[in-house]
Amino acid sequence: MLFHLAEPAALLGIVVAFLIGVFAHDAAQVLTARVVRDPTPLRSGRLTTGVKDRLSPFSGLAVFIVGHGWAESVPMNDVWRRRRFHVAVAVLAGPLAYLLLALGSLVLFQVVGDPARVFLGDRVTEVTVPDSFAAELTLWLAITFGSMFIVSLIPVPPTDAGRLVFLLGGTSQGWRNVHHRLTDGNIGLVILLALLLLPVLFVGFPSVVGQLIGPLLRGLAALIGLNLA
Repeated sequence: MLFHLAEPAALLGIVVAFLIGVFAHDAAQVLTARVVRDPTPLRSGRLTTGVKDRLSPFSGLAVFIVGHGWAESVPMNDVWRRRRFHVAVAVLAGPLAYLLLALGSLVLFQVVGDPARVFLGDRVTEVTVPDSFAAELTLWLAITFGSMFIVSLIPVPPTDAGRLVFLLGGTSQGWRNVHHRLTDGNIGLVILLALLLLPVLFVGFPSVVGQLIGPLLRGLAALIGLNLA
């Protein structure tokens, strides 16, 4: 986001998409947990809490610098975690919400926009569209939702995929020790921030999001017959 302060459409798209994405992520996980008969997330009031209670300051820092971050995963009751695959379905509902929002944004872009070009670099994503605020805005919505989807699937805590790795993984003492170090020791958070921020700080450092966002958006666009160059 820091690189787009002079681009109103991009800046607005990133902010709006991130806020919508955070609430959609939580709603999807809470409601899916309810479907698989875990009422704890719904009772926790997560659907009505404010943005500051859904995000860590480190996620906010990542959003400010690179334009994408992650939502804090909805907590589940330890008793219900014994039904690991049921909980896994609820956790995966969050990333799926991002994916559907990205697809919906591309549908909107198809309505208001013309053919666009997306340049994907390690430091910053650049979009070239005709002189249309609405087209650029909707495309940045799709980019941000897609980026949130990719970040949520990086398999280290505190992401959703990081949670799934240890939810569905082994139960040995060594595995639990690794989980403890990544979560309580904040090693997972350091790894995640490094993956997101180092491509911005050091030219040539590979960007996970930068490498995957193009193929993801082009694949989604192909589903609706949109040619995203």
